[in-house]
Amino acid sequence: MSLPKPKIPTNPDRLTSSAGKASATAETTYPKDATRLAKYLAAAGVASRRHCEDLVRAGDVSVNARIIIDPAYPVMQSDIVRYGGRTLVPPSAEKHYVIMLHKPVGVISTMSPGMERGYCLSDLVSTPDRLHPIGRLDQDSSGLILMTNDGALTLRLTHPSHEIEKEYVVRLNRILQPGEYDKIARGVQVDDRVVAVSQVVPVRGGKVSIVIHEGRNRIVRRLFGALNCNVLELKRVRIGPITLGKLGVGKWRKLTSLEYSQLQGVNDDKTH
Repeated sequence: MSLPKPKIPTNPDRLTSSAGKASATAETTYPKDATRLAKYLAAAGVASRRHCEDLVRAGDVSVNARIIIDPAYPVMQSDIVRYGGRTLVPPSAEKHYVIMLHKPVGVISTMSPGMERGYCLSDLVSTPDRLHPIGRLDQDSSGLILMTNDGALTLRLTHPSHEIEKEYVVRLNRILQPGEYDKIARGVQVDDRVVAVSQVVPVRGGKVSIVIHEGRNRIVRRLFGALNCNVLELKRVRIGPITLGKLGVGKWRKLTSLEYSQLQGVNDDKTH
């Protein structure tokens, strides 16, 4: 009489390494209703998906009381995911929202107090949900910054392939010459590549309005620095279809459902 075949585990994708840390192998096929761990963390508002991947690899995240080091580890709805001493529950699509803030000069674009010196966004914004900023705005600059608990929207708005426009109004230490406007419009090289400028025009008060879609660190200041100009003031007034308008310095508000929908649909013709 032949022996009965061994039972196949209900979830064969989950394996434990010799070091006691669980991981998924390349040969496994994830359940269709599972969510990758890094995506789950981002949806719960922990950080950007890339940062969440680093947190998982560092062994800072557990699933069902086991440390997981694979960012692609499949998380099921019934699983218990913990990070930083708390159990995470990603918000449903109905609970996703975005707020806009008029960031003052001197405030750092992080929601985590104590990580950097100075005031941060959480000193100005208080909500029952954990939010994260969509991109950054340097400490010396003011203007529009968006925050959300929607990880997918954050990825969409910050991924370079979508080329989300951002408009800034700057005050320089000197007046630009007509030929310099043309030079900026053609593109100025900063470091190893040219900054693509959608528009650059003079505006009221001797200032300059410039529209770009890059997110490199302090890129507007560095662009004008390449023309031997110092930026004395920098204010972001638009991100995609969302404008700062008359929102007071240090004030914030929740985006309307229409504004949120406009953000979700921005540059639908762009693909990764």
